[in-house]
Amino acid sequence: MPTIANAVPIGTLLTSSATPIVVPRVQRPYSWETGEAKELWEDIISFHERYPGKTINSREYFMGALVGQADEERNVVEILDGQQRLATLTILLSVLRDKLAEKDPEGARTIQLGNIIKFVQLGATPEYLLTLNKVDRVFFRQEIQQFPKDGQAETRVASHVLIRKVREFFDQKFDRYVEQEGFTSIELAYRLHSIIINNLKVVFIHSSNWDDVSDVFERLNDRGKGLSTLNLLRNHVLSMTPDHQLDDVEDFWEQVYGLSQSSSKVDTFLRHVWITHRGDVKKQSLFKEIKAVMATPSTKDDLRDPYKFSKSLAADAELYKAILGGIHSNSACSRWLKAIQTLQATSLLPAALSCVDEWGTATDQAALLQSLVTTFVRFSVITSGDSSSLESAVYKVAYAVRNKATLDEAQSILRPLLRSDDQVEENFMELSIPNAKSGYQRHLLTELENYFSTSTVLQSEGPEKSTGDSSVLWIEHIYPQHPHVGWDAWKGHEDLINRLGNLTLVHKKLNATASNKPFSVKKEIYRESGLHLNEDLRRYEDWSPSSLNERQRRLAKAALCAWPRF
Repeated sequence: MPTIANAVPIGTLLTSSATPIVVPRVQRPYSWETGEAKELWEDIISFHERYPGKTINSREYFMGALVGQADEERNVVEILDGQQRLATLTILLSVLRDKLAEKDPEGARTIQLGNIIKFVQLGATPEYLLTLNKVDRVFFRQEIQQFPKDGQAETRVASHVLIRKVREFFDQKFDRYVEQEGFTSIELAYRLHSIIINNLKVVFIHSSNWDDVSDVFERLNDRGKGLSTLNLLRNHVLSMTPDHQLDDVEDFWEQVYGLSQSSSKVDTFLRHVWITHRGDVKKQSLFKEIKAVMATPSTKDDLRDPYKFSKSLAADAELYKAILGGIHSNSACSRWLKAIQTLQATSLLPAALSCVDEWGTATDQAALLQSLVTTFVRFSVITSGDSSSLESAVYKVAYAVRNKATLDEAQSILRPLLRSDDQVEENFMELSIPNAKSGYQRHLLTELENYFSTSTVLQSEGPEKSTGDSSVLWIEHIYPQHPHVGWDAWKGHEDLINRLGNLTLVHKKLNATASNKPFSVKKEIYRESGLHLNEDLRRYEDWSPSSLNERQRRLAKAALCAWPRF
């Protein structure tokens, strides 16, 4: 079949008599966000308003080119360029269908049977005019193409979230336009449906020859969003995979996409995994490097073979997901993994992944995880060290552990960053952490509480819940952020308010009780908290800058024990 290029209305492609369109394996999942959906909606509405009534009949709105490969054996067209536009138009058509469903069920049925599924005999399995790739196929059918919908589809990956958000966007825009412009829902639904099917036009370029259509595809400018590193890599791996392994490899990649409902988080995961195998690599050059390594004959099979690489990546995705959730069978490991999340110390994740994956001994895993957190706190949080120096060291640890380094060898890479005890204590005495870094505040206070609880005996009744679950504790400013009755305004308020000596932990209901109360009242509330961190507050008659400094000096000495050198 020669390459054919025809200018056709969308209705020629999304109609019951058309050849079904399929998104092939190598194409990325749905990626349009509300920004792209907004542009499409405004283009259609602008076109509608420019040509009122029947004056629109002979008008055309050009939407660019679609590129497809005809698969004559399967009787489908595989879409190489244009899937985002077709999927988004199908989403909009589903909204119009649902708007008609209550007052004009026959109109809704016409859209469903004419533009979303092919007409089939009663009881036969529906044949969809557009089928997305494996990642999105089932969700798109349940969320968009089924009518009526059979319950709420579950969002598992980022593309599912985007599909639902775009649908909600169109739904809201439709209702707002009806309200503002005085149309009925039926009138606007029919009008927009007619524009989509009859007036929106594309140049549809298709052939049965793969080389021809892929050449056209590469020469056309992509009107959509650029491919992420993960999508580029997936496409590359699938193109290298033998046919008999394609289904398994696709399943592995579906697990990878299921890591998160945020595509940026999945790209971060990919970089972190690669760091453990090859050392530091910058985000912008990640795909280029992975592709080059996979093409090098001397590369070990686990990184070169598409099946083994994909299987390993899927296993790493499951492990990475557990690490992000602080999930580990060992309580000490879980504690330090949760600390990494509290601190939002993402630079530590490659080393955490390496040690949890490579070391079978939970004791060693917990020791390195604690060392990573201690290094981050002493170097980055307390002494404001350069983040690139920390990242460099942590990435060396990740690579070393993946290549069978021992605990002591891994720790030796981190030790130069620990700073001296004198420097840590001196910096801690003046440490102030803004509310924007509340994770830092929470971790420091929680670990100080843990230290005090193991070094002293609590005389009062225990707390409502221990700091084992610090999420139930609220950060309390002893001198209030907005002082009222019972407090004199401190000179240098802004410099003192977030000093560590002025912060403590209490449980939610006690925090609400304390609020802006005078210190004499707050002391009793702190006593009720049952936390060791608050024990020393009883000894102060009032709370002043000098009280704050004295308490912070005591906390600074405790910090050397809470985050000791190793």
